[in-house]
Amino acid sequence: MVPIRFAWIAMFMFLAPFSAFAEGGSFEEPESKFLLKPFIEVPGLHLELRSTKFNDRFVVWTPNYRAQTGVSLSYAGLIGVSISAKSEMTAEDEALKGRSAYTDFRFRFPWRRVFVEVGYQRLKGFFAENTSSFDPGNAGYLRRPDLSLESKYASAIVTFSPDRYSLAAAFDQSERQTSSGGSWLLTLQVADVLFEDEAGIALIPTALQSNFPNESLVIRGSFISATAGGGYGHLWTYGETGYAFAQLIAGVGFQSGRSSDGTREFSTSDMASSARIDLGAGSNGKTFVGGVLISYDQTSFRTEETELAKRNILVHLFAGVRF
Repeated sequence: MVPIRFAWIAMFMFLAPFSAFAEGGSFEEPESKFLLKPFIEVPGLHLELRSTKFNDRFVVWTPNYRAQTGVSLSYAGLIGVSISAKSEMTAEDEALKGRSAYTDFRFRFPWRRVFVEVGYQRLKGFFAENTSSFDPGNAGYLRRPDLSLESKYASAIVTFSPDRYSLAAAFDQSERQTSSGGSWLLTLQVADVLFEDEAGIALIPTALQSNFPNESLVIRGSFISATAGGGYGHLWTYGETGYAFAQLIAGVGFQSGRSSDGTREFSTSDMASSARIDLGAGSNGKTFVGGVLISYDQTSFRTEETELAKRNILVHLFAGVRF
């Protein structure tokens, strides 16, 4: 894990040049308030457990996800609903990686000045994505069909310069930004993460357990964290309707955690960190919209012997019409 102080320095060195040309944007609210958007979404979640003593020894648990196809309907970006269905996986893929059951609710409220997101995820059934690195003799993947992860979170992003950068235009197309601009951002996040192997099998594979002397048999963990930070976002426009945007934010805070191996409990209070990157490009016209949104966010925790990171990656392709 990159030390927090160096991560912040790198972030500001990367973003500082953009602030120099953060010219004022101009905005337009579409006359048609309803927006219908068919979409294809590919989600991805990873739970990484890494030794604090041997940084190259780790396991990455990943659910066997399937893409979702659906349609969303919203009014002025304030009220919306979406319906989606998961695609079927092949028998070969299920035999190799297992099948994951998951529930995923996300409520997003992107306005020009603030972006609020509340979410709940529950997944059951994971496979070790990096099996070959710690068990080279295994031709397939190590699976944990009874490993579950439950995550609840709430976050907010606030823009310091709403006259230059619209979060609504970047994330929801409920507003049109018609000239380029950017802004520094403030972020707050609260997260509650619980993971457990319901069959009582250790989360650290046998081949790695010597690198986690006291926590090698952990089967359950619960962490609550609160982080605050900042970053920068910029949206570029081109032609009549084209746009692209990039946004990077990072935060630090505190976490309270507890893990257990069934006979002993390990409690910890330490520093937590969060990071998020959003990239997007497409067309945001008066009638038609379309494009791609790629989001990556990570929340990290630490115990005496284990660094834990929960990572989310989301690829969202959409096309839509206002009416």
